[in-house]
Amino acid sequence: MTKPPNETGILVVEDDPAIRRLVRMVLQRRGYVVETAEDGVEAVLKLGIGDYDAVILDLMMPHLDGFALIDTLAANDPSRLKRVIVTSAASPAVIQARMRGKPFDILPKPFDIEDLQRRVRACVEQDS
Repeated sequence: MTKPPNETGILVVEDDPAIRRLVRMVLQRRGYVVETAEDGVEAVLKLGIGDYDAVILDLMMPHLDGFALIDTLAANDPSRLKRVIVTSAASPAVIQARMRGKPFDILPKPFDIEDLQRRVRACVEQDS
């Protein structure tokens, strides 16, 4: 991802094109530089070459799901996990149990756009 210095970059990883477009549009209107990935494979490629201030990650995706992507991040760059916001219709308790205590935020679907914006802001400001 190419972003000017002092701009906040967000990666939205979501296989549903309508949700992906909506989240991108909302965050761009807030001034974020937003890139998207439609599955975990594309996300891994983008995370390998880009630096993102937050990652909004759907869990249920084709090719490489969000659970596998989180495991990959935990193994290769665990500090990035604190910048992940997971979106899923699955129960937060089930997600936490499967993720074995890895640090990330959970935003249940369907989510409120205002709540998403608050969580993104909190995520990117945590180390500011």
